[in-house]
Amino acid sequence: MTELTIQAIHQQLSNLNLNPANIRIVTVNAMPDDALANCTRQADESFYNSYMNVIYGRGERYVLGYRCQDPLIEHAIIRQGDLYFDPTLQANNDFKPYQYAVLTEFKIFDMMKFGKANKDFPPDIDFLFSKKKHFKNIIISE
Repeated sequence: MTELTIQAIHQQLSNLNLNPANIRIVTVNAMPDDALANCTRQADESFYNSYMNVIYGRGERYVLGYRCQDPLIEHAIIRQGDLYFDPTLQANNDFKPYQYAVLTEFKIFDMMKFGKANKDFPPDIDFLFSKKKHFKNIIISE
């Protein structure tokens, strides 16, 4: 995985019609093995895995954004307290901590509310753009 500078991350976010000034960059770390063992972690299913892990209380928030590599990769992770974890990559790859651009975070209540209103769930980046009036802090108006 190629590490990007903050300037390169901001440029790629801008190219995607996103406002980098309102997007946090966090570090995703490895979660403890005992916690990982209880997580949903199917290979290449980060959106589903993260959604299910929050629904079943293995994470407090569903985090939607981009893995910061070249090019940026749409991806979902979970947040527990102040820490960010990626059970999908950790369980299915040789995991190393990495940078992640957080677009938004959903609590379980928000996920359930959006889930009833949206056939394409769990939410992904397209979902944010389809509801851009609710995410105008991060989406650049055309």
